[in-house]
Amino acid sequence: MAGTNEVETGPVGDERRGSVTVRFAGRRARLHLAGEVDSSMNPELAPVAVELAQRGLPVDVDTRAVTFMDSTVIALVAHLANQLSARVSFIDPPEHVRFLLEITQVEDLVEIIEAVDDEPGRVDDEPLEPSGALS
Repeated sequence: MAGTNEVETGPVGDERRGSVTVRFAGRRARLHLAGEVDSSMNPELAPVAVELAQRGLPVDVDTRAVTFMDSTVIALVAHLANQLSARVSFIDPPEHVRFLLEITQVEDLVEIIEAVDDEPGRVDDEPLEPSGALS
């Protein structure tokens, strides 16, 4: 796994199934989640969380394209947040994700970043260049 820059999984037979992509840039990692992300995604999410924890980089979680998320995914993020020295950040999460963060009290472990176009270096200013796949 070391030395690679991207992992992506996507729909398998069911278009509603979620996807996960991880990209690394400089000293940050960005975890993109999209679609319906729930316990059925654990086989894809667990190794990604292990890789992120091993790298020890700050992680930005982008859930803007998530249509559904269950508490198992929040638990995985909480576990990751407890393993990292830097805070995990959520980039402008939708209301249903914010609700889960609040009700599970994981919001106390993470930072919520409101997406602002003129906020340099945090959300979309630095392009993330993938160059391989985690396996």
